Amino acid sequence: MRRKPGRERRNRRAETEAWKIIFAAFTASGLLVIGWTLFVLLSDHQQRTTRVGANHDETNPAYAPTQPAKP
Repeated sequence: MRRKPGRERRNRRAETEAWKIIFAAFTASGLLVIGWTLFVLLSDHQQRTTRVGANHDETNPAYAPTQPAKP
């Protein structure tokens, strides 16, 4: 009587094993990138504006024209 082939075949091709390792590496690196991004976004507690002078009430102290523009 012959044994039925199990889920794990012993005579796998080397290419199949290599592709599994490659995909596992890409998955691990992708998870690290997503995890780091979420960590940085969620752990940054400073409230900052998107750009200097984003609100009309704010003025930029570094830029103060000394003379009015010529007409």
